[in-house]
Amino acid sequence: MADAQTSEALRAQVEAVLEANRAARAELLTVLDALTDEQHREVWFGTWSLHELIAHIAAWQDGFALAVEQMLRGERPAIPGFDSAVDDSEATDRFNATVAEGASAKSWETLLSELRSARERHEAVVRRIPGVLDPDRFVEGRTARRLADSANHDREHIDAILEWRRSKGYRS
Repeated sequence: MADAQTSEALRAQVEAVLEANRAARAELLTVLDALTDEQHREVWFGTWSLHELIAHIAAWQDGFALAVEQMLRGERPAIPGFDSAVDDSEATDRFNATVAEGASAKSWETLLSELRSARERHEAVVRRIPGVLDPDRFVEGRTARRLADSANHDREHIDAILEWRRSKGYRS
């Protein structure tokens, strides 16, 4: 493991990633605010509504949390239900379709609870990275860093939700 100064620098990097994650999640929840149940189920994102989209975000973040947990145990990271043996886009499409299908019977409140639980699990495991992983495994572009960063995924969908809200004249 690295010296104390390097470990402290890693802690600061992890904290910066976690702060960006928290800020993005707060933005996401803000753009979801004040929408009706009917609007949650309105299909606009391909074949998805906000309902499926929120299930998708929660599932990926929970999968990222599990993958980081595996890395911290010295295992190869893998997301359950994501078949990394096939083409990346095909595996992603299959995973997303399964998540969306499983979300259809869930209430909005259940989806938000799952989103919150996924964030909490993810934050707790990412916080454990310093002291376990070598700092060189957390540099930009490396797997640990990509799995720790949920802000980019949230923001990708925030932009799409804001555009949809504007196109429908929904107050944002």
